[in-house]
Amino acid sequence: MKLNGSNKKASRILYIDILRVVSIFTVVILHVSAPFVENLYINGIKSWWAGNILDSATRWCVPVLIMISGKLMLGNNKEIEIFPFLNKRLKKIFIPLIFWSFIYMIWYNNLLWGWNLSLFKTFIRNLYEDNIYIHLWYLYTIVGLYLVTPIIKIYINNDKNCSVKYFLSIWFLANGIIGFLEKFTNLKIGFNLSFFHWSIGYYILGLFLDRTNLSKRLVNIIHILGFVGLIITIVGTYITTKNNDGNYVPHFYSYFAPNVIFMSISIFLLFKNIDWEKFINKKLYLYKLILTLSNTSFGIYLVHLLVLDIISSGVIGITLDSFLFNPIIGIPLVSVITFLLSYFVVIIFQKIPLLNRTVPK
Repeated sequence: MKLNGSNKKASRILYIDILRVVSIFTVVILHVSAPFVENLYINGIKSWWAGNILDSATRWCVPVLIMISGKLMLGNNKEIEIFPFLNKRLKKIFIPLIFWSFIYMIWYNNLLWGWNLSLFKTFIRNLYEDNIYIHLWYLYTIVGLYLVTPIIKIYINNDKNCSVKYFLSIWFLANGIIGFLEKFTNLKIGFNLSFFHWSIGYYILGLFLDRTNLSKRLVNIIHILGFVGLIITIVGTYITTKNNDGNYVPHFYSYFAPNVIFMSISIFLLFKNIDWEKFINKKLYLYKLILTLSNTSFGIYLVHLLVLDIISSGVIGITLDSFLFNPIIGIPLVSVITFLLSYFVVIIFQKIPLLNRTVPK
């Protein structure tokens, strides 16, 4: 569809914009709820269950973000000019990656002053190894996907014999079955299935689900599997954690666990199949809000953990920590505040020359 504003026309895919915004918000919820799940007993079982339910219910967020990227990067039949494509896309990743890696290293190691050659070398090494902060791994993954996009795009656009379905079938077998079961056993498959990396599968899956009109019956089955996947995530995490002396076991939270795969597919199809124009009813201000939130979503992802740490640490004179409340209230409340503050930070950055390149649209 097209949105009109400021005498400009921009072609947007409405369900993709909405899904991106919701996915970023669920990333925030995931990170706010994560500390409650670290141990079954330290904060009380009720708090653990609240954290586990909310964390489990948001496990689809990163797979769906990768699916969105796959739909957008692979979703047209134009041939990619490799170097212009990589130049355009990688600049939007490397500049924010270097900048925010530096900011996070300064903040979490209290390194505002006293930099020397040794610390600079440490920074460069940690940047190279993806050893700065927990959420920046996503940028490294996206870089790999962009590098392989010119190859995958040729393959996708020349799919004559259901080879995409074949790839996705092997991908699910390699990750959702074999890779998942290996977490519970000492058996490791000897065959090299590394080409079917979990992120590449989601990348291709995003385009496949966007292009393919599945029957209503199949979509309903997928939604049922998605709901069952949610229950398995919640209960499975409880059982494995309890059997591990109350220490968190991440197996059912894995992005390539079959329960998370079905949850991710279900969410993607849910947003794709909703008639969003009917709900929004052509209200231009809602379109503009969605567009603005979508354009700030990458920046929100980058900055939200810094914002979360600042408001929960009390360094600004006010402490807003989800542990100060009943988690049923505290987790959503802190998530909303973190999301909104991150949004305003990104909006400001996007209006400042040079800094706007650290939070690209």
